[in-house]
Amino acid sequence: MRPREAAPLLLLALSCGGGGTGPSGGPPVDSPAPSRGDSSVTLSVSVRIEAEQEALLFGSGRITGVVVAEGDTVSEGSLLIGLSGDRAATGAVAASLGQLESATIAARNSANDWERCTDLYDAGAVSAADLQGAETAMIAAEAALRAARAGASGALSGQRASSVEAPFDGVVGRVWAREGALAGEEPLLMITGGDGCIARALLPERAAGWIAPGDVLLFTTSAVPGGRFEATVSSVAASIDPVTCLLPVTVRISDPDDLLSPGLYGILSWGRT
Repeated sequence: MRPREAAPLLLLALSCGGGGTGPSGGPPVDSPAPSRGDSSVTLSVSVRIEAEQEALLFGSGRITGVVVAEGDTVSEGSLLIGLSGDRAATGAVAASLGQLESATIAARNSANDWERCTDLYDAGAVSAADLQGAETAMIAAEAALRAARAGASGALSGQRASSVEAPFDGVVGRVWAREGALAGEEPLLMITGGDGCIARALLPERAAGWIAPGDVLLFTTSAVPGGRFEATVSSVAASIDPVTCLLPVTVRISDPDDLLSPGLYGILSWGRT
């Protein structure tokens, strides 16, 4: 074989779907493709279980307070961490709400003035110029009210940005934030939520022909000796990963006794194990 031919043949042998070799290194031997539900098919892969919802939360500014600890249960929208902009943001919100209240009163009064002026104009008590002036004042007051509402909305958004809140109901996992430290590129804390645990597995490409949502696999872990947990396939990727030549699959693990925790590693199995 000439040297220039070696590289293409090596790439061909390493590509997805490349068959094995027969006895004594002969031509590839094709094995029949397994069918769904075939109990003779076995596989086992290592997986890490995780909560149905997981989030790493970030922020910017100096940390003024950490109001939760690891293991705390929180509700969506709960304050978790205060940042240095809190006081300024609170002041801006108070000022904008005051402006909004004043603008609301002014708009209401100008609308009442215009209605009264309309009645007087119909009675011949005021001129057309007076009526037009009242209408112009009402339009200006309405525009000021819209601007005040926008200002209040922006101030409230700024207040939310100066703190870290829970994105969903869940449990606080790790807390890295420390009062007085600067928040930046590193996560401040982790929160988990949802019902139960899931695992994301990468299966051999041959699994594409016989695994589908609803199939039940087995999950075991050394953290729970003797424990056997049903793992129901919830999703199967539409195609093989072109880089790893593996099939991404997600399973939902049944844990009615709450024996499992996010972060545990274990074995996901199929068939006679």
